[in-house]
Amino acid sequence: MRRLLTVLLLVALSGCAGPGGAGAPDGIAGGPAPLRGFGVEVDEAVAPRVPQVHVRVCGDWGCHEQDVPLHISGPVSAMPCETGTAGADTACGAVQLPGPGPGYGYAPVPQLTADPVTVTVTTPPGAPLAINAELLVRPSIACPGDKASPTAAATCAGGAPQAGLRIGADGGVSQSR
Repeated sequence: MRRLLTVLLLVALSGCAGPGGAGAPDGIAGGPAPLRGFGVEVDEAVAPRVPQVHVRVCGDWGCHEQDVPLHISGPVSAMPCETGTAGADTACGAVQLPGPGPGYGYAPVPQLTADPVTVTVTTPPGAPLAINAELLVRPSIACPGDKASPTAAATCAGGAPQAGLRIGADGGVSQSR
């Protein structure tokens, strides 16, 4: 009985460690599949005045809209190591400190393809900085393992369409990648 369990366990695990990423989801090598959607970056000069944006994305597949909370990234500092595990001048981690910095957020869009889409970015009524922008965005395919495709038409196993939006110091919105 023990031998049968061992054989069954080996058979079950054999698909998880094959060469070329055979055990990765969908046979993908190089890491997890990238998210499908839009990264949002906000210039440091206005990040505290833009706590949230509303993003509406429309393509041949229809429209998708959502509120996207934006977070401010502060400076990063080294964390000390536990006593006795490393020298006094060695860092064992990093921590993000509160403070001024650029803003960031992410808007997942499950229907997004590599075809051009119209994106509308607005801030809520009464926001400290009023933003109302509409632009044509051309997503590109992001591949597992951070290998960016040079064109929107390029594909890779496990790739997903992505684009970046940037809110500048003047409140203008542009495609950043």
